Amino acid sequence: MWGGRELCLVIRSTGRRGDDGRVSVTFGQLFETYETISNKVVGILLRARKHGLVGFEGEMLWQGKDDDVVITLLE
Repeated sequence: MWGGRELCLVIRSTGRRGDDGRVSVTFGQLFETYETISNKVVGILLRARKHGLVGFEGEMLWQGKDDDVVITLLE
């Protein structure tokens, strides 16, 4: 298992539901929460995006630099 289900659960529990009904969280919030679960959060995010579970702008996310990037749960 590559962690996609756990990632979605963390986003659901820490994020906020927007006007479109989708749950979103910033990368900084997600990194702080998810880092205690897995030190591979960026890799898991990239795979989750590839599988259509989450969406975010940019090709790569960097701690500190991309903390305000919004990650949206798509499933």
